[in-house]
Amino acid sequence: MNKEKICLIGYGYWGKILHKNLTNLGYKQITIVDKVLDNLNEINENFDYYFVVTPFTTHKKVLNQLSKYRNKKIWCEKPLAESIKDIDIIYKKLESKNNKLFIDWVYTHNTAIDFIKESLKDKKVKQVVLNRTNDGPVRFDCNSIWDLSSHDISIIYKVFELDNFKVNWDEFTLKTNEKFGSNISWSYKDGMQIIINSSWQHQFKNRVSLFVTENDEIIIFDDIAKTVTTGDGKVHDFSDDTSPLELALNFFFTSKDFDYNKNLTYKITKTITTGDGEVHDFSDDTSPLELALNFFFTSKDFDYNKNLTYKITKTITE
Repeated sequence: MNKEKICLIGYGYWGKILHKNLTNLGYKQITIVDKVLDNLNEINENFDYYFVVTPFTTHKKVLNQLSKYRNKKIWCEKPLAESIKDIDIIYKKLESKNNKLFIDWVYTHNTAIDFIKESLKDKKVKQVVLNRTNDGPVRFDCNSIWDLSSHDISIIYKVFELDNFKVNWDEFTLKTNEKFGSNISWSYKDGMQIIINSSWQHQFKNRVSLFVTENDEIIIFDDIAKTVTTGDGKVHDFSDDTSPLELALNFFFTSKDFDYNKNLTYKITKTITTGDGEVHDFSDDTSPLELALNFFFTSKDFDYNKNLTYKITKTITE
């Protein structure tokens, strides 16, 4: 049995999963702290490890409190914060007292992803399609991009070792009673098209991703079945491997170097946000269709529209 003391902050859906995994790994001295339990006052410096599993919007506040302690290891669920500015502040405060912060980018500890990376080495990939859809759970502290698509971005950075890539995000809703919850987004980087399809509003759970090489070899990753099918049709089964979460936890407890994790956190945050680190919301703007109709009824000059029609037709047909 491990004798280290753990403070588990947050005991919702994922907090319970972490608690179970920590117990299975032999950690028994776990203090659960949650707003619902009315025991936030039990957070103090007498623990060896801290796990922050609270809503995304509270991370900055919780980590600010933990930054008062020294020489601690801190696990925080993704995403860390919604801007580069906030991330800078969090890391600076924690590191000033030699605390180490680890963000749970769990797919970077997935053996199937490691296999895909090795399989694609020295091959040029022309298209990647990443699907991550299901019917709930709905999160109210962040959107589907932060919640779901951030996983897919971590996979892209892990497999292709990119310095950066820019995604054109297109968020929408499939349910009338929910504002947002889905996105189909794309990127084009050095001849590689990346399509990310994420939603918590789909009837069926889909975790199938495709990696297509320039020679039309297709590698299929089925995250539900825990399999990878290579271009030769062979199915590689990873269902008996140690779970990515357990591997991530083992890494957290044993490693002294979280630099890759920190750099990845910055990369993912920059990919999701704009250059200034702020998310610009246009959901309350007049719809494009309404603007187009208003232009149609009020304008006397359709020359730009005519020229654009010719350009698009030539682009498609030639």
